Amino acid sequence: MAGGTACVLAGSGLGLLQFSTFLGDGRSDPLLLLPSLVLSLGGGYAVLFPGISVSRQGVKLYRDWRHHPPAAKVLWVLSLAVALGGLVACILSGLANPLLPGQLVWLFTGIYLVLAGWSSALLGQAAVVRANAPGVAGDPAGATAPGR
Repeated sequence: MAGGTACVLAGSGLGLLQFSTFLGDGRSDPLLLLPSLVLSLGGGYAVLFPGISVSRQGVKLYRDWRHHPPAAKVLWVLSLAVALGGLVACILSGLANPLLPGQLVWLFTGIYLVLAGWSSALLGQAAVVRANAPGVAGDPAGATAPGR
């Protein structure tokens, strides 16, 4: 997951370099465009898929909101903010130049995937820890015998 995060950061850096070049002369450089795409999306999915697979019993996001770790909640809300901000930026940039959203879309997508992956991993691990905690229903260590 750390390697995927590093790939997204590298891809975002290349994408920003490509974006500044595009704004300067209005042309794309495929030598910077394709590696940025591969690093951003590939690294994002390299974080997201392991993050999702942490918890096998499923995460109840809204029902267990008070029980989730604060860092996971912050990352989850931040991932939604990045997704919404990217959507708005792509729509507004498309009004100025129809080629701009193609330059921006995976910059936001890679960052969104990384944030969603890390938050999923933290939420899933917290769910596993809560399920294995003593005193949970069905746990023999927390079972009590009825009184006579």
